[in-house]
Amino acid sequence: MLNNFIAFIDAGGPVMYPLTGVGILIFVLGIYQIVWLTMWTLKSDLYSCAGAPMWAKKAIALARHQTGFAGLTILESIELCFSRMEDCLTRRVPAMRFLAQISTLMGFLGTVTGMVRVFNTVAKLGAVTPADLAGGIHEALFTTVYGLILAIIAWGLTYCIEALSRRHLRHLELLVINELEKTTPVDGIKTGAADAPQSEK
Repeated sequence: MLNNFIAFIDAGGPVMYPLTGVGILIFVLGIYQIVWLTMWTLKSDLYSCAGAPMWAKKAIALARHQTGFAGLTILESIELCFSRMEDCLTRRVPAMRFLAQISTLMGFLGTVTGMVRVFNTVAKLGAVTPADLAGGIHEALFTTVYGLILAIIAWGLTYCIEALSRRHLRHLELLVINELEKTTPVDGIKTGAADAPQSEK
C-alpha cells in the first residue's frame, strides 16, 4: 500500500509532495466542517465554533424581548447576530477557496516542471525518441490532472459548507420571525387602543 502511494507520488515529480499536502488539508478542513455542521443540526449546542449557538440564542432573545444592543435598533442588532453567526458557520470557506486556488496553481507548476524536464532531455540527447520524452510529458499532465481534481473537490466541499450554513441561517430566520410575530402585532394593537386620543364631545 505504501509502495503504491510512493509510486503514485513519484509519477508526478517533486511537485506532487506539496500538492498532496494541500489535498490532505482540503479533506481534513472540508470534512471536519461538514461533520460539525451536520451534528449541529441534530444538537444545536454542540458545535466547534462556540460563537454560532451563542449568537443564535442572542438573536432569538432580542426578538422575544423586543430590545436591541446599545445604540442599535432591534433589526440592526438581529442583523449583527446573523452576521456574526454566519462568520462562525463559514469560517473554513476562505481557507478552502485558497487551497482550491493553490492546488490549481501547483498543478500548473507541475506542468511547467514536466516540460522543463522534456526540454532538458532534448538538450542533452539532441536526437530523441518518444520514449525519451514520455517521462516529462507524463509528469506534466499528471500533476495538472491531480491539481485540478483537488481543486474540484475543494470547491465541492466549499459548496456543501455554504449550503449547510444557509440552511442553519434560514432556520434561525424562521425562529426570529416567529418571535417577532408573537410580540409585535399584539403589542401594536394594545398600544393603539390605549394611546388613541379620545375625541372631544
